[in-house]
Amino acid sequence: MVFASEHGLPIIAIDNVLESKALEKTPLPESCILLFGQEGPGLSPEALRSADQVIEITQFGSTRSINASAAAAIVMHQWVMHHADLSALDGGS
Repeated sequence: MVFASEHGLPIIAIDNVLESKALEKTPLPESCILLFGQEGPGLSPEALRSADQVIEITQFGSTRSINASAAAAIVMHQWVMHHADLSALDGGS
């Protein structure tokens, strides 16, 4: 938290708790710290309190949990879609 504060970086917590906002409707800041919880229990109450914003990945059906590495990939790709400079890409793989 001290590092984030000293560098003006908002902490964005990713967890499916009551106060979460949908990732799909919430723009991620260009410079931020993404905080992911442990699979199962998610983030601690202290971690959630330290966050500037709490977002969740919208899910449908009975499953309310995603593997932490899969969740990180989804959120980081969302960041890329909004902030990465893709002008250097030549369309190749």
